[in-house]
Amino acid sequence: MKILFTIFFCVSFIYLQASTVDISKLQNEFEKKVLEVNAFKKRYGSYLFKNCEDDFNCYEKYINLLKSWDSVQNDNSLKMFLETNKKTNSFDKKCWETLQNKLIEKKQKNNIKLSHTQFVNVIDLEKQLFILTLWDNSRQKFHYIGKDHISSGNMEREAEIRFGENHYLKTPNGIFKSQIGWRSDGKYKDDNRTLGYGYKDRFVFYFGKLKSVRYNTFDKNGSKIIDKESWKLITDELEFALHAHKSSAKLGKPYSHGCVRMSDELNRFLDNNHALHKSMFKDGMWRTNYTKIPKNPQNHNLSGEYLFIFDKIQ
Repeated sequence: MKILFTIFFCVSFIYLQASTVDISKLQNEFEKKVLEVNAFKKRYGSYLFKNCEDDFNCYEKYINLLKSWDSVQNDNSLKMFLETNKKTNSFDKKCWETLQNKLIEKKQKNNIKLSHTQFVNVIDLEKQLFILTLWDNSRQKFHYIGKDHISSGNMEREAEIRFGENHYLKTPNGIFKSQIGWRSDGKYKDDNRTLGYGYKDRFVFYFGKLKSVRYNTFDKNGSKIIDKESWKLITDELEFALHAHKSSAKLGKPYSHGCVRMSDELNRFLDNNHALHKSMFKDGMWRTNYTKIPKNPQNHNLSGEYLFIFDKIQ
């Protein structure tokens, strides 16, 4: 019998104003710990795993070692991965101003109270991007931190399922607050290569049961409707979460059942920086009876809880 117990992690912190937050440092850490690690894992994943297994701090140590090698410095494939990730992370002034205006408009319209400087999370479904921002409570504005590719729900894949299998729903748009989540058990699916919630102990950010839509591809007898013109769009409910995922499917295009998949590196960054962990604290204490604290926690005072999902930003 598995015995569950409550883990309390005492955190003494004071909510900060943005004037005390080093925005450039956060941006650099995002680029290094999310995008750079991602590129090096693509090129030297076997070497890094052999030496570090799942130790993220060890990865950074060995990446710094790799950077000193002449062969790595002249590796065109690595340069391509790094350049691609850098391009993904770029944000021109016009795009950023558009997003800021949309966030402020949505915040005011929905009476969202951001009482302290904190992380605010954004998803652009059209471009399949997760965008991390920081709300500056003293200046009443947002700061850009970084972005990375995700994969959202793909309703068209409803054509693949058989009667009784899980449906493919549209990832809903709107403003959502994180609830108490959990960590992945790291179990592989039947194909022995897919980790639905990512590696063991990756955090699953949960947002509750949300209304969404999907295609009804079965008739009243449970037979598959082959003609797509005969499919009907119906409402349904989705247990919505933001989580890591490992499979042969690449991020950057819709592919999931409706939840949002993200890279292992982004998952760790959001987890360790408490970007959506505000609900995991009570009276300055980490509380849950089944979830371990992050391995490398920091920025407790910037803990956020909001996820803004847009069908399209521009």
